[in-house]
Amino acid sequence: MDSHTGALAWLAQGAASNLLNRLVDRALDGPAPPPAWPRPVTTPAGTAEITVRHHLAAKARTPVIITLQEDGSRTGTAFPVVLGHTARIALPGGRYFGAAMVVDPARRTLQGIGWSRLTVAARRTSPCLIPVARPSAPVILQLGLRKADGTPLFRI
Repeated sequence: MDSHTGALAWLAQGAASNLLNRLVDRALDGPAPPPAWPRPVTTPAGTAEITVRHHLAAKARTPVIITLQEDGSRTGTAFPVVLGHTARIALPGGRYFGAAMVVDPARRTLQGIGWSRLTVAARRTSPCLIPVARPSAPVILQLGLRKADGTPLFRI
């Protein structure tokens, strides 16, 4: 698996333990507190403004799960947003990999998946756009988006 799929695979491992359901519920319930970065900040923090772009013009509030990982790290953080909204998160300055999954919780379908690299400058706001596209079956298999019993987390 290449580095582009690391954040999504990391989310998939946690999703089997109902992490995904909790994140989707939190996205639909309203604004959540800003996510906390998992390690202590040793460098001056910057702000990342993350926007997810999808071709769907959804009338309903569509949840998006965003994951962020520092380059070279095997851990990260996941947080929910609503499609069309911008997430703002304080991060230590550095390079990151962000991934987004657009989900339809009612039909349990994955509507879009995408990733992007992000460089956060200390004491500055860094914009990031994550373009998402409809996933294919091989991508779903490569990412390991399956429950512990082997059944898929989503329909395509």
